Amino acid sequence: MPLGNGFSRQETLDFVLRAEELGYESIWFGESWGYDAFTTLAWVASHAKKIRLGTHISTIFSRTPAMTAQSAFSLNEISGGRLTLGIGTSGPLVVEHWHGVKWESPLVRTREYVEIIRLALSGQRVDYDGSLYQLKGFKLRDLVEEVKIPIMVASIGPKNIELTGEIADGWLPIFLKRDAIAQCKELIRKGATIAARDLKDFEIAPSVLAAVSDDALITRNMVKAHIAFYVGGMGSFYKNMMSKFGWGSEAEDIRAAWGMPDRKGRVMARDSVTDEMVDQTSVAGSLQHAKNQLMSLFDAGVTLPILMFPFGSDKKVISDTIDIVAPKNI
Repeated sequence: MPLGNGFSRQETLDFVLRAEELGYESIWFGESWGYDAFTTLAWVASHAKKIRLGTHISTIFSRTPAMTAQSAFSLNEISGGRLTLGIGTSGPLVVEHWHGVKWESPLVRTREYVEIIRLALSGQRVDYDGSLYQLKGFKLRDLVEEVKIPIMVASIGPKNIELTGEIADGWLPIFLKRDAIAQCKELIRKGATIAARDLKDFEIAPSVLAAVSDDALITRNMVKAHIAFYVGGMGSFYKNMMSKFGWGSEAEDIRAAWGMPDRKGRVMARDSVTDEMVDQTSVAGSLQHAKNQLMSLFDAGVTLPILMFPFGSDKKVISDTIDIVAPKNI
C-alpha cells in the first residue's frame, strides 16, 4: 500500500479500511529506503482489526534473523496472530548502496535466516552453527509457547525458487510472467520433494501491478513506466529476470533509454515496455480487461495475487482499482 508517495497517513489508512470492508484477505507493506514495514504494519493493526498483515518484503540483509524474529513475534502478538512474514534478498543496489552490506551468499543466507527464525519462534534456546550465522545460548524472551507465523520468500532465480519450495510457506514473486507460472511451480515442487513437504497450503502470491480506469491508455502507461524503472534503474537484477522470461531485447532497449541524460530517455524506456509485458505481468487497463487478467492468474495456479499500485497512481486510480477487482466483485 502507498504510505508515502504523496499520500497522507489518513489517506493510506482509508485505503486499508476500504480493502478490509471489501473482503480483501491481507494488506502488505514493503520497505526500500523509506518507511519500514514492521512499524507501518503495527500502526495499521491498531486501526484495521480483521485483515491479515504482511511484510513485502523485509530484506534479510538489513536485519539479523534474531531481530526479525523479535519484530515478527511482537507484531504478530499485538495484531492477534495476523502476521505473514515476507522476506527476501532484495538486490545489490539497495543492499550495498543503502544498507552498506555486501550482497553475497543469498541462497545460504536465506536458508539460515528461515531456520533461525523458526527455531526462535519455537520457544527453544537458539543454538545454531551455520556458515554465516552462529548463535548460542539465547531464546526469545516473553514467548510462552511456540508461535507459527507463515514465512514467505521472495525469489527470482531457479535455485532460489526451488529453495523456497523446500523451506517456506509461500512464494512472493514480482513481475511474474503468466506463461512461466507452470515452470516455476515445478521448481517449487522439486524443492518440496527434497524436504518431503506437502504443498497443500503453500501460497503462490505474486506482486501484480494493478491500475484500472476508464482510460486504459493512461493506466497501462503507468504500469509501463513502473516496469521501466525497475528494469532500467535498479541495476541488472530485474533486467536479467526479464531476459530469462524471453524479453531480452526489450530489456536492453529499456536499459539503454533509461541511461539517457534527459527526460526523453524515461519516456523512451516506458515506451520500450511492450503490451505483452504488461498483459503477462500485470492487471491493467479497462474494467473487463483487468478482471479477465486477474482471473487468468487464478487459472494458472496463483493462490493470492497481491495488488501493487504503479508509481504515479493517484487516489482515484487506487480507489477505483481496489473497488473493481475486490473479492466481492470478482
